Amino acid sequence: MAKRAGLSKGAVYFYFSSKKALFTALVREEHEATYSFLAQAENDPRPAVIKMLDLGQKYLDYFAGLKSPPRFFIMMCEQAIRDDELREEVVALHQRFTDATTRIIAQGIAEGAFRPLDPVAVAQVFKAMIDGLAGESAIGVRPDSSRLQSDGLRLLMEGLLLPMGAPVSAVAPATPAEKLKELRERMKT
Repeated sequence: MAKRAGLSKGAVYFYFSSKKALFTALVREEHEATYSFLAQAENDPRPAVIKMLDLGQKYLDYFAGLKSPPRFFIMMCEQAIRDDELREEVVALHQRFTDATTRIIAQGIAEGAFRPLDPVAVAQVFKAMIDGLAGESAIGVRPDSSRLQSDGLRLLMEGLLLPMGAPVSAVAPATPAEKLKELRERMKT
């Protein structure tokens, strides 16, 4: 790591007392890179529906646009299994993400835009999907942004079940771009 950063080992240990301290700092830095999307959304004055659509778009763009797989995600999880202190750190970061998402979901419920579901449960599912994208990206599977931006986000925002009595032929337009456009329009109303 020191060589890659252009530093001597001594310089690295000037800033970090141990390999563990360095690894923990890297975990926090990785988290901040993706948490920033949530922080922006929380401060955004727009309705929760738009925030969630934008969040989905940002995370998809993030994982699709990585130059190399985020293998650090896998390393972080593996180390957290072995190290209680690191696990506590990772769990706390996970909870921070879930709490922020919970607040946005609760906003959407209060606005009458989202179904009155348990916002914590919905936030945990959203976090699991983000972690799934991270895991796939870590092994080199890039998300199909076009598909996920339309039907993936649509599934998240509308649910899987058709409304009772709705005909199966009431399926959205054919192309992913048309589906995303329709979803955004429906969410504005």
